[in-house]
Amino acid sequence: MKAVAIILAAGEARRMAHPKALIEHEGGKSFLQSLASTFGKAGCSVIGVLGKDSEAVREQHPGLELVESERWQEGPLASVKAGLDAALESGADVLLLQPVDMPALRASTLKSLLKLMGEGDEVMRPEFEGAPGWPLVLSRGAAERLRAAEGQQLEPALTALKVRRVPVKDPGVVVNINTPETYERLFGTAPKLAPPPKRRGKRTGTGATTVGELGGGAAPMAAASEE
Repeated sequence: MKAVAIILAAGEARRMAHPKALIEHEGGKSFLQSLASTFGKAGCSVIGVLGKDSEAVREQHPGLELVESERWQEGPLASVKAGLDAALESGADVLLLQPVDMPALRASTLKSLLKLMGEGDEVMRPEFEGAPGWPLVLSRGAAERLRAAEGQQLEPALTALKVRRVPVKDPGVVVNINTPETYERLFGTAPKLAPPPKRRGKRTGTGATTVGELGGGAAPMAAASEE
């Protein structure tokens, strides 16, 4: 079974002042690199979907497979479809959709979801304390139907698919770092860009709020609206 993760990073990130794919997460890694590492540990291939600021993101992540969403301004579904096209063309059997501003996900959670993914499941969605989370895990057939959906938003397009909610103990599936306030609560500093790859090292700051402390209190991302 070939699993391909599609990391959605095409939006404007109006509230964060920096492209979200380039913001520092942990260990000097950007949001995008951190997620790519997590999915890789779970045995997934990774495709990043870019739109605005694509040149800067490519320069920062030379080792990642990245595709352009030419119609990213039309809404998140256009970027989803760009990722689905690339993943299906690569021969993916299972596809995982993940917004770039949710980098706290655990590899162990991904491994559990992939084990649960059976032929009869069209879409699985993790939930933490009753809140819907990410990634969405799609069968190839569900991905093909989603690719044919009309509209601009992802959530309405999912209503035509069979979605199974799976409770998990990982708060990272719902923690959405999409505002400066949330970032500062987690890391004790204003959002900042990750250093260039050659200078990456361990973070030295202390006193940061942990993902577990945010827990279910963090607002889950209802749609990949701003990536």
